Amino acid sequence: MSNSMKQDPVVTREGDYQHVESRAVMSRRERIITLAIRLTVISIALIFALFPVLFIISSAFNPSGTLSTQTFLPARVESADELLTNFRALMVEELDIYPFWNWIANSFIVASVTTILVVLITALAAYAFSRFRFRGRRQLLLGILLIQVFPNLLAMVALFLILLEIGRLSDTIPMAFPFLDFIDWGWINLFGLDSLGGLILVYMGGAMGINTWLMKGFFDSIPKDIDES
Repeated sequence: MSNSMKQDPVVTREGDYQHVESRAVMSRRERIITLAIRLTVISIALIFALFPVLFIISSAFNPSGTLSTQTFLPARVESADELLTNFRALMVEELDIYPFWNWIANSFIVASVTTILVVLITALAAYAFSRFRFRGRRQLLLGILLIQVFPNLLAMVALFLILLEIGRLSDTIPMAFPFLDFIDWGWINLFGLDSLGGLILVYMGGAMGINTWLMKGFFDSIPKDIDES
């Protein structure tokens, strides 16, 4: 009786060890299976995400110059010099047809001016929303958030008409107000259709809403004591 009582804890302890070891093996297998599933899903997502980018890069080096018959790897390339045919035509040889460097300069101007103006305006608006309490504050914030819900595509026709009318103001203002005829209103055309100013206005209108909320969250995280110090 005493021997059996002494051996029971040993048997129980060995059974516990085996149970713990089996659970460790199962958990290790589960982690491996979970990791394999995650890697598979990530790999498939990367293939779908990177394939268009790789296809565009391959098309850029394709000397045939067509996308309809483009393959993933350029075919019939006799020399490495042919891979740069499109780049030479775009950047050097056909600048009178494709003003590539003008496009780059316009993109730089639009991006720089839009970024500077959006940061300045949204910082001022977000600081007011964060630090001051005034009537209509909550309604304005909800209105800004509600506007961001609608896709920008819905405003395409309205933006076109607005920019079209802005371009016509240089002619309509002197006709409506003849006493202002001495002023040159041609500068308004800088913000009409087919202008960098009009594109900057469109980009600013699309970016200020969400950036105001982001800047407000940033100002909310700063203690007011720092403002008063």
